Amino acid sequence: MSDITIITFGCRLNTFESEIIRKNATDAKLSNTVIIHTCAVTAEAERQAKQQIHKIIKENPKKKIIITGCSAQNSWQNYKNEKRIFAILGNKEKLIPEYYKKLADLSQKNAPHIFVGEILKNPPEMIEVKAKDELFKFDGKTKAFVQIQQGCNNRCAYCIVPLVRGKNQSFSETSILNQCKTFIKEGYKEIILTGVDISAYGSDTKNKSLFGLVKKILDKFPKLERLRLSSLDPAKSYDQILGLMKIDKRLMPHFHLSIQAGDDKVLKDMRRRHNRDDIITLCKKIHKISKNIAIGADVIVGFPDESDKEFENTYKLIKKCKITHLHVFPYSIRQGTLAAKMQNQIETEVKKERAKKLRTLGEKLKLRFIKKQKGKHTTVLIEKDNQGYTENYIFVKVSGEKITPNTIVPVKISKIEKDGTVLAKRIK
Repeated sequence: MSDITIITFGCRLNTFESEIIRKNATDAKLSNTVIIHTCAVTAEAERQAKQQIHKIIKENPKKKIIITGCSAQNSWQNYKNEKRIFAILGNKEKLIPEYYKKLADLSQKNAPHIFVGEILKNPPEMIEVKAKDELFKFDGKTKAFVQIQQGCNNRCAYCIVPLVRGKNQSFSETSILNQCKTFIKEGYKEIILTGVDISAYGSDTKNKSLFGLVKKILDKFPKLERLRLSSLDPAKSYDQILGLMKIDKRLMPHFHLSIQAGDDKVLKDMRRRHNRDDIITLCKKIHKISKNIAIGADVIVGFPDESDKEFENTYKLIKKCKITHLHVFPYSIRQGTLAAKMQNQIETEVKKERAKKLRTLGEKLKLRFIKKQKGKHTTVLIEKDNQGYTENYIFVKVSGEKITPNTIVPVKISKIEKDGTVLAKRIK
């Protein structure tokens, strides 16, 4: 049994890539190794990664410590003088088996061994997964992540992702369908399509689109029970996907939107490609399909020069659009981005106060949405201990006899606790 431990921070794409890293490290016969797969989307994400790295070094003096991911790509210089780190791999290098083979032949002497390339000029290679390939096991998980694209061509003023992930590249349909086929064969009930900007899927190829891919997956794999999409760009149209959701219930009624702000001036300063009305129109279309659809959103507060009135516009939009799963991020400076050089940076305490206010609203909206679920019939994908997520992404505890993990069961929502805990009874 392999003694490789992988600790993953950040997004669903990192979760997918951690399995590629695991396979590469195992095939290279690395041993006694801890690989820390980092995130750099915010300063806080990097801080947490660094804190974890120092803790692991202290607790595992005899382990080989490998740092990779977005923080390694962005800030490898911060780790280069730490001799207890065995190696640092950039976002391109972490996906290439040859680098792990090199590391297998190296010792702690002269560490850290650094392999970090210029990603904008030399973006990561696409990992083409064939049906015969060994399955990427998502340890302890019941949902499989399928990467459909890499990188981003947008240059939002606050975002470091294009600088650490490179340009948009769409995977071939053949590769994606092979991944789906493999996961379904292995018994996964739910597949989540992931990437840096999945809304851009196919924009770099001819006659391809996210809708076309989604429809092809559903048509080709009738045994697939659930298909879920990760974060979507509100600047794009999803009319076809919404139409498909009406007729194919395997496409989960759950959208997550990269809103970021609800004020037109702030959105313009952020260099986003949508405005306030675009968000409102899209949310209205989503709710028109069903009042039971969950809408999640990412929102940044305290962007440079954001006034109290502009923040209130964002607050009102979240309320108006009935966002049920809200992710709030206080703006943090990312060196190399346009926003890092902007005037009128907002004070930390103001950002904290705005984030707290918006999170409180998010909790109220989510609880209101959850309370409306009482008495409804739905299904739950059991993860462990009779707990799992409904189709519209509500975490539920199912009473009664023990249910085998990775089982989808029909339930009736029976009770909502004061703290928002959702209880359900299995329907035989």
